[in-house]
Amino acid sequence: MRAPWWLALLICATPAWAEWRFLDTWTEPVQDFQTRAATVTNDAGYELFLYRNPVGRVYVLITLPDGTADLLREGPVATLTPEGFPTKTIEAHTERGRVVEYAISTGRMLRDRLWHGEGQSPAFGTFRNLLDAPNITATLSLATGDTETTTWTMDGAGKSIARALGVSQGGVPAGQDWEDAASQAMLAAMTACQFPKLDMICVQKISECGSRISDDRDIEGFKACIAAE
Repeated sequence: MRAPWWLALLICATPAWAEWRFLDTWTEPVQDFQTRAATVTNDAGYELFLYRNPVGRVYVLITLPDGTADLLREGPVATLTPEGFPTKTIEAHTERGRVVEYAISTGRMLRDRLWHGEGQSPAFGTFRNLLDAPNITATLSLATGDTETTTWTMDGAGKSIARALGVSQGGVPAGQDWEDAASQAMLAAMTACQFPKLDMICVQKISECGSRISDDRDIEGFKACIAAE
């Protein structure tokens, strides 16, 4: 999904440790393409990324912290459990399947496809469950024969997921209709700054209020901000 043009006006802050973050430009480490991502690092140092590939499919990528043994590279290498929902077994292959897209394990990271990405939002499946769950737990099979279990919170993920994937989580608005409405609100405000002549104070105020749209996902709050004296 293409990023709306008005994001160029906005500045992203970096939240504290263990909070969900939005990455406007992130290089996917398995296939080396650039995309947007939502990410969180738990207290144990395991990082989880949610993102789309260039054709819109949604993936999860888990990276291991330093000091842990490598993951298995092939076979059932992990399970992923959205709290309160069925567990998904993640099977990795070193060679790509012709029909089934298997997970990829490099030893230090694991990538698996969650959703084909078509439509506004998944109606069912692991990605839908993940969006509705309070926590996500992964049990990772290590090359040593041991397993490691780690958990990430979904609390506060909504804004990062909305910005990175264009999908609503936790009631945060997202999707093409919302993007169109946000772009129209920004365009209308910028147009008003140009008549009867360009007003740079007006433009500066739009820039200052822009986080109401990008960060807060609040179009009405943006309109109220630029209208305030």
